[in-house]
Amino acid sequence: MEKEFGTGIIVPIKLTSGVYENVFTLEQSFFDQFGNQDIHGAQIEAAITLEKQESSMRLLVALKGSVVRLCDRCLGNVTMPVDYNAPIILKFSNTYMEEESDEIFFIDPTTTEIDLTQYIYDSVCVTLPLQSIHPAGQCDPDMEQKIAALRIN
Repeated sequence: MEKEFGTGIIVPIKLTSGVYENVFTLEQSFFDQFGNQDIHGAQIEAAITLEKQESSMRLLVALKGSVVRLCDRCLGNVTMPVDYNAPIILKFSNTYMEEESDEIFFIDPTTTEIDLTQYIYDSVCVTLPLQSIHPAGQCDPDMEQKIAALRIN
C-alpha cells in the first residue's frame, strides 16, 4: 500500500518502512525561486516514489510536462518537453563512503529530512536542449522575414 509523505520536495527520513508516493505540480513559481530567467512558463507533473528500508531509502523521481522558453531564432515562445526518470539511493551512514555517485548518496542517520528542491530543479534544466528553436516553418513569419532581409549572400 502506497502512502503520501508530505509536501513532495521535502522527504522526511523518520518514516516507517514501506512505500510512499507523492505527486505534485511544478509551475513557474518553482523556477522563479531560483532566479531562472530562461524558463517563462512551466507545467510539470513530479512524482516521487520512495521505498523506505531499514538502512536506506530508494527514490524514483519522475518529471513529465513542459516548459516555455524563448525561441533562439524568432524570440517567440516555444514549448519544450520535459521527460525525466531517475533512481536515487540514500544510504544511512555516519562516515563518508567512496562509492557515492550521481545515484547513490550517503546521509547521516540523524538527518530528519531531505530537501529535493535543488535536485529537481537541476534535473529539469539538464533535460532541456541547449538551443530552443521552433520546428521548421513554425517561427514567427514577421521575424523570419526580418532575419532573411538581414542575411548577406
